Amino acid sequence: MSPGALTRIELTTHDATLRFDRQADRYSHCLVVRSMEQMQVILQGVLADPNAPWPSDPPLQQLVLEPIGDREFPDVALGVGMSGHGHWSLAAQWLRNTGLADSGPANSGPANSGPANSGMGSLALEFDYACKLRPPVGFLGSTYRVIPQRSLSVGSPGLEWMGVDFGPQHWTGWFKESTSANSSPSNKLSIAVLVGELQWNTDSQEITVRPVGSLENPGTLRWCYRVAWLACDE
Repeated sequence: MSPGALTRIELTTHDATLRFDRQADRYSHCLVVRSMEQMQVILQGVLADPNAPWPSDPPLQQLVLEPIGDREFPDVALGVGMSGHGHWSLAAQWLRNTGLADSGPANSGPANSGPANSGMGSLALEFDYACKLRPPVGFLGSTYRVIPQRSLSVGSPGLEWMGVDFGPQHWTGWFKESTSANSSPSNKLSIAVLVGELQWNTDSQEITVRPVGSLENPGTLRWCYRVAWLACDE
């Protein structure tokens, strides 16, 4: 793929969109969700220094969609990139995930997956990364910032972040519509780590998912996680 050939690539469902935007020779990405019939960024990949040898998010330089997924969501985003002594690859896709909505201590009740998901399991967005590395290695993994704030000014529409529960393998944040009279959360964002380990920085509202393994020897490390935007039962 020639540089700049595609400036935006999206994987879309009814309630959420994974959006890749090309910036210079790298792709950044974010998760956009439906809120009050509008779309709002809830999770933003943090590529703090794209030219660093070991950047805060994988430095994807080439990205294509290939129809190699399942029948419901055939498109899979395949990306590759390199920086320093690392070569990264990504496969990202939407899929049905019957386990994520009920997994981990973060969930306070059953998820209402909505009409589109009824009886079929919740939708989840899976990121499967790998990096072939050669030491010395700096940071290796994925970094996200949670965009909604804990409170908005009176009358301002949008999502408010109400609380979070997290551990090495999961992160769940609860959100509500700022203009809703209901004080209970309306939605939750769930992240389940299948391969790797998660960390949460409360001050910066940043989530990192990193591979587990030695960075001291040449090799290939993988990290994989699923993200779901779910409606909460009232």
